[in-house]
Amino acid sequence: MNYYYDVILNWNELRAYDFYEWNDFDSLELMRKIPLIKIKHKTFLDFLTHNIKVDPDFLEMIKDKTLISDKKDLKRIEYAALFTDTKNVFAIEFNKEGKSISRSKLLLDDELNVLEVIYGLKETNIEYELEERLPIDHTLRQEKEAKRLIEIEIKNLYENKEVAKLKYLYYEYKKEKVEDINYIYENIMHDLDTKFNKEILKLYYIIKLSYHKV
Repeated sequence: MNYYYDVILNWNELRAYDFYEWNDFDSLELMRKIPLIKIKHKTFLDFLTHNIKVDPDFLEMIKDKTLISDKKDLKRIEYAALFTDTKNVFAIEFNKEGKSISRSKLLLDDELNVLEVIYGLKETNIEYELEERLPIDHTLRQEKEAKRLIEIEIKNLYENKEVAKLKYLYYEYKKEKVEDINYIYENIMHDLDTKFNKEILKLYYIIKLSYHKV
């Protein structure tokens, strides 16, 4: 069994976020030791794009092999491993039935380090079943969060008739003075549905700053 040591993971049930989408609210975990498995490219793509169920032999092979830092102690993740096709790397955690339950990509430095050490590794043939395909969403996580915050704020201001702040935000967003709050509301909501640009991002930061206490 081959291992990789001291790698930070960011587990998620449906989507393994790229490192540049990780944020301060994620529960990052330091794996002190985790099995490193080299697989075929097709297998890697199946693992990346579908929920899967691996066979009991593989599950037994990786059982209790992952150690994670838990404050001053170490604890075990029962079934987890890093998988690589020599070009990419990501981690999967499995349940007792061998079904994938969460996944994580790596920080860039960690991924590059893994790719440097795997060429001498023997490829592992894993028996597995494909289950449902994971949803494909190319929208950046930060874009979704920014749009969600703006939508909540604008709806709240509109429904509570906080006219002054609504007008102020619209002026900062569009550099236009508009008196009709119905027009302001509909225009911003339309933009949230159709585009994401630096102006919308600016509006997001203005809203966030408006809640910071001085």
